[in-house]
Amino acid sequence: MENPFEKLEEEHRAIEQELLEIEEIANNGEINYPNFIHTFKKLREVWDKHELKEEKIFPILKKEKIIMPVKTMLLEHGELKKHKEAVTQAISSGSEPVLKQALLTHGKIIIQKLREHINKEDEVLYTMAMEELTPKEIEDIEKILDES
Repeated sequence: MENPFEKLEEEHRAIEQELLEIEEIANNGEINYPNFIHTFKKLREVWDKHELKEEKIFPILKKEKIIMPVKTMLLEHGELKKHKEAVTQAISSGSEPVLKQALLTHGKIIIQKLREHINKEDEVLYTMAMEELTPKEIEDIEKILDES
């Protein structure tokens, strides 16, 4: 049986690629707005699909020893959504100064917090899940990921 958490970790690597691009855009003196908008939309697409999968499997992960990491991940999803929405609203505003401010504040927070979040999932949550879940539960997670 394939480890379903490896699929989620692959998606984390795809998210990291987009974060690297956004980080490069943010650190460049002059912001390439079309490139940023394109990259952020691509990040949202990958991130949103990934988050939906995680939120479908979290109920399976709510075993006694995994409850706290799952609660932490859900709280962090909520915190990250606020920043993601702030950047999305700035893009919708059509204003370069508004977008630049959102990139330099919310964008940098997203980069930092999302990387920390991914590391916790990869190093803590997924590791604990593989140790605590039964083969049947892992198979159920695999099915959910295949359906998504």
